[in-house]
Amino acid sequence: MKKKKNDVLFRAPGIARRKRLLEAARGLLGTRDLDQISLADVARAARIPKSSAYHYYGDIMDLYVQLIAVLGEEMLEDVSRPVRTGARDSWSDVVAALVRRGAHYFGHHRAARQLLISPKTPPALKLHDRQSDRRIARLFEEQIASRFVLPARKARTVIFFRAVEIADLMFSLSMLEHGAITASMTDEAVRAVVGYLHAHFPQTLPRRAGPAVASKA
Repeated sequence: MKKKKNDVLFRAPGIARRKRLLEAARGLLGTRDLDQISLADVARAARIPKSSAYHYYGDIMDLYVQLIAVLGEEMLEDVSRPVRTGARDSWSDVVAALVRRGAHYFGHHRAARQLLISPKTPPALKLHDRQSDRRIARLFEEQIASRFVLPARKARTVIFFRAVEIADLMFSLSMLEHGAITASMTDEAVRAVVGYLHAHFPQTLPRRAGPAVASKA
């Protein structure tokens, strides 16, 4: 047990430095394009020796991969909050609220836009984000299934994963065409996702028994 305590103490400085590097990278992504930032820039912003930064990360892409995981957890926490539903709301309304919640998150976090949906995002980084998208897809499914009786479908979770990818595509197109996620493209994302899911599930689903969830969308 004593050895474990010592191990934790020895690791603590490394954890703190990694956190500082991630926060510094996030800050730089708020003002500069991702392809204009080096690991040395991040180390300088974090006030950490460059040699230490390279001890933790092989290059800036390695750091971006870990930052993507952090941003993914933030989005998961946001999506996991219950959506406010009324007696007349449909499951499509829940989906629309979740898509708009994603647009709101991206709109307030430039680092997330750059690393996840920017035209400059390297395919390797987008591939790492797919793991977060799969978890977000499961949360979409759970949000609906907690209020409505979802019919069984083969690979149902895959259907929701593709729906999340459709939303991401619309957000990416908005970034490509407008440099931001516009209100009209958010509406387009809602239409695209709901339309795709309507191809797999009836437009009207039986409600589960119990009161509507009261929480901010």
